[in-house]
Amino acid sequence: MDKIKNFVYKNNINLYIFLKKYVQKKLNFPVDIDIFLLKNLEKNSVIVEAGAANGNDTVFFGENFPKSKIYSLEPMSSLYEVTSKKVKQFENIELFKLAFSDIDGKLDLNLAENEDQPWGSSSLLEPKLHLEIHPGIKFNDKETVEVVKLDTFLKMNEITSINLLWLDLQGVEPDVLMASTNLSKIEFIYSEVSVLENYENQILYKDYKNFMIEKGFTVHFEDIRWEDGGNVLFKNKSFVDNTKNT
Repeated sequence: MDKIKNFVYKNNINLYIFLKKYVQKKLNFPVDIDIFLLKNLEKNSVIVEAGAANGNDTVFFGENFPKSKIYSLEPMSSLYEVTSKKVKQFENIELFKLAFSDIDGKLDLNLAENEDQPWGSSSLLEPKLHLEIHPGIKFNDKETVEVVKLDTFLKMNEITSINLLWLDLQGVEPDVLMASTNLSKIEFIYSEVSVLENYENQILYKDYKNFMIEKGFTVHFEDIRWEDGGNVLFKNKSFVDNTKNT
């Protein structure tokens, strides 16, 4: 089986990603995040999505939560343009050319490329083990982007509470949350996590998880299906628990 997986990874990275995301997920992980949100997220929610990438998740939110207010962030110019075209039909989606960080200002974004196409690994952190674990993904260029702290973003948009904070930041997720004083205002946080140091000096899941527990969150479910990490749904214990899993 390992030989087959290695062959697919080396010869068809897109198929490999598809199989990891959908097939292995259904075999080994019973909770589908999209179905979970459809069952548990209020229809008039406030959703903040950071790391919109190509906008597919943003469109999902726009289509399925038309009465919600959706704030979406994507700092990379090429992906911002792609997402902008996809979401222009939605009146409830506001797209920002920004990245969350633990500071306000400007930073260099390390751009990831897979056969000259961006593939969800661009990060404010310098790549480390990512170069070994995903050798088909290269980091040959940088783009200076505007970054903002979560608290600053909430203030500038007059957001007083968040039902879902969706974080796909390639290693910066814990830094963003640790710099915030507003975590008590967030019901759910769906975050990418790492168990290996894909990027220089990134905070790994063990410490990230301990921090979130200290801040009053529970781990509602974990989806650690890759060798280097996965995604986790944190739930704020101060909110009423009426959740229904798939």
